[in-house]
Amino acid sequence: MRPEMLAVASASGGVLSHLVYFIHGHRSMEAPKIVGFYIVAVCLLWMRCIHLQGAVHGASNAGIISASYFLGLFTSILVYRIFFHRLRRFPGPFAAKVTKLYGPYTALDRKPHLHWSKLFDKYGDIIRIGPNELMALSIDAQQKIHGAGSPCSKQNSAYESVNYKGHPNLDTILNHKDHRWRRQIWDKAFSTKSLETYERNAREVVYEWLEKLKSLQGQPINTSLYSTLIPFENMGRMGFSASFGSIKAGKEDDMLHYLEVTLGTLAKLGLLWWPIALMNAIGGSNDLIKFQKLACQMVDRRGEQADDEHEDIMKYFLEDYHSKEPKTMHHIDDIYSDAQAVMTGGTDTIAAVLSFAFYYIARDPTVQDKLRSELQPLFGRTAPGEFTNHDLGEAAAPYLNAVINETMRVDNPTCANGPRMMPPEGLEIDGVLIPGETLVYVPINSMHRSAKYFKEPDSFIPERWTTRPDLVIDKRAFHPFLLGPYNCVGKRLAMIVIRFTIAYTVWNYDFKFAPGEDGTSIHRDMINQAILKAGGLHCVFNKRA
Repeated sequence: MRPEMLAVASASGGVLSHLVYFIHGHRSMEAPKIVGFYIVAVCLLWMRCIHLQGAVHGASNAGIISASYFLGLFTSILVYRIFFHRLRRFPGPFAAKVTKLYGPYTALDRKPHLHWSKLFDKYGDIIRIGPNELMALSIDAQQKIHGAGSPCSKQNSAYESVNYKGHPNLDTILNHKDHRWRRQIWDKAFSTKSLETYERNAREVVYEWLEKLKSLQGQPINTSLYSTLIPFENMGRMGFSASFGSIKAGKEDDMLHYLEVTLGTLAKLGLLWWPIALMNAIGGSNDLIKFQKLACQMVDRRGEQADDEHEDIMKYFLEDYHSKEPKTMHHIDDIYSDAQAVMTGGTDTIAAVLSFAFYYIARDPTVQDKLRSELQPLFGRTAPGEFTNHDLGEAAAPYLNAVINETMRVDNPTCANGPRMMPPEGLEIDGVLIPGETLVYVPINSMHRSAKYFKEPDSFIPERWTTRPDLVIDKRAFHPFLLGPYNCVGKRLAMIVIRFTIAYTVWNYDFKFAPGEDGTSIHRDMINQAILKAGGLHCVFNKRA
């Protein structure tokens, strides 16, 4: 066969592959099989051609066949995505329409959430951010996609790619029924009785923080670092009845380091999931493997103790696992998987809130003054010489909670929110039909900072939650802990840790930016690694008389 005919036939094969296989369904999780198939196929092709036709002629034909096939395949993909794809009429950057590599491009500066907000300003409220992905800045989308009774599903690569040996955690379970069973166990672990123990743990951790401040009084302290160590230490106690000693040491534990490196790797991919599937196929990255190993060791050590010996989250996981008829923990890997979720959710999200809260409070002395005035009658109200979570609730401490809410609004830890797959029949959002089997993101950070829903959206104004409600156009846009059946199960615990840390610190110490610190680094150096991580901020703390 002449070379030109060989090229046409091979290119036609590439087009046919796209039309018959690639165009149907989502293939990210099949990446290992696809890559493996093509490596083997190309190698066999070259070997066969060279064997039958000799080195020069065979290699030439093999090259023509290979190049033409892939040229036809990718040309077909490109033409389809631009002119025939069901999302072709949705606005967005041209690059996003043709390749998912646009995601990693937006993540180059590690701040893709800021890039998304700019896209909304430029293209409107529903934008195409990938070949089969949309992003919606919409209350209607928020309610219909994430609210109770939503017809949308988690059946997508964003969740399928993040599990432990094929065992999903609470957040990555795809089946609604399985999720309900798993959620029941988690809810038991966060019952009112359990929270009483967690409250004591949180107070002990905060006292370790205060002792550290006492030992370093007058010296500049990286509050962003300790904002991570505080919830990390708390996570160890409420999750596993374990103490890491990280606050006393004043540095990150190995487990915390591996966790942050792993999250950072995910974030660099910018909503691109097939590389994760490839990585998982070869065993995962070294840091991920080390993190998973340490998490499993934590579970094993806790499992050597009696289930009822300590009041922690693992107690309830192990109880279900050891029961005659487990509801959800059928395999030890189920616990290992959820243990990693405990470590992630119980550390980084709280760390971001505390980091930025310290920044806003240190920046404005009047915020500290208002907090102390509110805390004055609450100190010792229920427990002598202590604050209690009940006394720091929204009814008793509205300004404290307003500071927390405003921090979570302006710098919410969960920037993107997980995507949802539209039902086959599609879903109407704000009068626009979103085609079926489309992935849609509703980014929390962009909603929280949208002028559609908040006046002066980029300004930190706690009073919008108390005396100036006119600054909130639509309160439904504020959903820092998500909403619907997949909302944050640890919300109440997170609020205990945040309230205690702020209340005890403000009550015992005056603090301000350290000499030479202007506060710009906390936002300049922040990175979105799936969960927002603040840049450094150095403050000086002085004990109050």
